[in-house]
Amino acid sequence: MDDQGYRFGVGVLVVASLVIAVILILFFGAAPNFFVERYTVTIRFQAAPGVASDTPVRKNGVQIGRVKSVQLLDEEGVDLTLELDGKYKVRAQELPQIGKGSLITGDAVVEFVPPTQESLITRFDGTGGSPRDGILDENEMLLAATPIQDGDFFRGGRVAPDPLDALLNMQEGFGTTLSAIETAGNQVTALALDVRKLLGSGDGAMQDVARKMDLTIDNFNDTLDAIEGLFNDPNLKSSLDTLAARLPDIVNEAESVMKQTGDTLAAFEDVGRAAEETVRGVTKTVEHVNQLTEPLGRNGEKLVGDAVRTLDNLNLLLTDLRSVADRFNSGQGTVAKLIDDPQLYYQVMNTLGNIETLTRKLEPIVDDARVFTDKVARQPSSLIDLRGAISGRPLGAGIK
Repeated sequence: MDDQGYRFGVGVLVVASLVIAVILILFFGAAPNFFVERYTVTIRFQAAPGVASDTPVRKNGVQIGRVKSVQLLDEEGVDLTLELDGKYKVRAQELPQIGKGSLITGDAVVEFVPPTQESLITRFDGTGGSPRDGILDENEMLLAATPIQDGDFFRGGRVAPDPLDALLNMQEGFGTTLSAIETAGNQVTALALDVRKLLGSGDGAMQDVARKMDLTIDNFNDTLDAIEGLFNDPNLKSSLDTLAARLPDIVNEAESVMKQTGDTLAAFEDVGRAAEETVRGVTKTVEHVNQLTEPLGRNGEKLVGDAVRTLDNLNLLLTDLRSVADRFNSGQGTVAKLIDDPQLYYQVMNTLGNIETLTRKLEPIVDDARVFTDKVARQPSSLIDLRGAISGRPLGAGIK
């Protein structure tokens, strides 16, 4: 091939490369600028870390535009001019936020996120001719839902916290946390040693309590044996059986007398009401006394001291009971004489018979009292003259 052929081939290759480059540029970068309608808005941020021209702008994870320009202000703040696709509508209430698009590369991204109730009140309360009252009315909500227009400017952009910065801040607190965990572990170890020493030592308070409990149980068993021997006595069983056989008759007679007495006491109902009022007053007085004495029972000794003293008192009580049982078994005391002495038993039975006779003699008296109350109920004026109430003569009768 001659020199002209080489030049022609090189020219075709260069032209083809240029055409391919233009196609790639139009397809991946500049083509949307020619065929998509766009509008620009300006947002003021306190800072714009990692943001530059062509930084993507997203809404709900979908790219809707790019950053057209970044302007650093003389005072605090940065103005970002965003170029957004016309087919995407952004509401005024949505919050512009600068975040991390990738943790690996650290690229920034501007994203519109849903607002919170606090941000809505901060940005739109008192706008649209409405007073600032801490509540969004209909006009303020309508203004917040208005789509952003071309050339709009507003404040309130914020920067999302960097996850890496959060990890670094957490690392500073790890040392304090580990020290606290180590201190807590040492305290738990010391507590375990104290508990083991308390339970395992031979001169500890718990060992003293255990020894006293063993002594108390032994005394209690001895007392139960003495009581069992007492109730196994055949003389006691025979006496109790005889007494139980006579008790139903006495109870029946006493019940009859009580019924008659109840009929008599029904006439004194007014007196009973007055007594009831008195009892209520006494009850209130007792309640006041209880309120006065209640604070006295709120203090107490330590647990181990209380347990030791309680066991000592119980030992003394069981010792006394065993002494009483021994005296009873040996024939000493009134109850033992009642069982062993037949003459004393017959005296008790005679006394019960006298009670029965006295009960029968009381019945006419109760009947007379009931007749008297009936007479008073029919003729209350007879109470003025006691002689008329007793003799039955009406008031005013006799020699004038």
